[in-house]
Amino acid sequence: MRRKNMKKGKHTFKEFTSKPEFSSLLILLVMFTLTAILQNNFFEIKSIMRNINAFAPLILVTMGQAVVMISGGIDLSSGTALSLLSCVLTSIMKKNDPITGLYAMIIALAVAVLLGLINGFGVGYLRIPSIILTFATSFIWLGIALFLRPTPGGESVPWFAIFYNFGSLKDVSGFFGTLGGFLPPSLILILIGCLIWWVISKTKTGRYIYAVGGNSESAYESGINTAKTQIIAYIINAIFIYLATLFFVGQTGSGDARMGDPLTLRSVAAAVVGGIALSGGRGNVYFALVGALILSFVNKIIFFANIPYAYQTLVGGVIVIVAIAISQAYISYSTKTKEIKIG
Repeated sequence: MRRKNMKKGKHTFKEFTSKPEFSSLLILLVMFTLTAILQNNFFEIKSIMRNINAFAPLILVTMGQAVVMISGGIDLSSGTALSLLSCVLTSIMKKNDPITGLYAMIIALAVAVLLGLINGFGVGYLRIPSIILTFATSFIWLGIALFLRPTPGGESVPWFAIFYNFGSLKDVSGFFGTLGGFLPPSLILILIGCLIWWVISKTKTGRYIYAVGGNSESAYESGINTAKTQIIAYIINAIFIYLATLFFVGQTGSGDARMGDPLTLRSVAAAVVGGIALSGGRGNVYFALVGALILSFVNKIIFFANIPYAYQTLVGGVIVIVAIAISQAYISYSTKTKEIKIG
């Protein structure tokens, strides 16, 4: 029995090391080690919480982007969608009326679903290439956001800070105050996102998303409603963007039509670094989280290495390209190895 278990364990480990996710973990380990060396207080509780808060938005948006990429698409409007949702939230909320925070959350969620529905309908039913459609809708979302909020501002009800930091609320005590001291709300939002995908991945919808991304024609011939599946993928993506928006508005207490601009291409890069195939049908949403962590650690390394500001973008870009190249090379190598074994 022990020998059988050992053989199974070895076989499982070999299978895992042949997957692209393994290379992502190795890159993450390197980035984690370098950051820990450069940042003196890296392992302090306050520092860990600050890092989680800093990493959370990209992690959430990347997980949503990963779902769309697995379905065979891409979303170039994710950043502007986040900005628009922040403007919607802060346009509805009134600082002196706590109940408006709840109204704002419900309306913003409905708007998020609508944005996902529009993108998904255009890709699924109108057959518009996702890269073209979402590039176009990104300008539409931006235009609406600028109409609602021409300049950064707006109001947020005091309790909305609970999405950023429980401890920042003066009127929160007892259980929530204690929980806020140990578990950052940003981490809770990430866990909610992970739970959402875990539930979906256990259903037919989760399997359909992979099938459509792998080969949409074969999926259609198998009886899968490919257009509906693509709509669902974009709606799931919109929900992840919504979670990231709650965090941002809780942190800043205001809305900004340009808030999410940096996240669009970074989420695509992070997903690829995390092993998500641009061609669709392959990858693991949870490892997209790993890709987001890698890119986040890149920024930390650049900052603590005291690289001159003028060179930070250049160095960051080079590191990201190297990480993507390593990840893609590993995918190609593992694929060829499997083909040789099958042959």
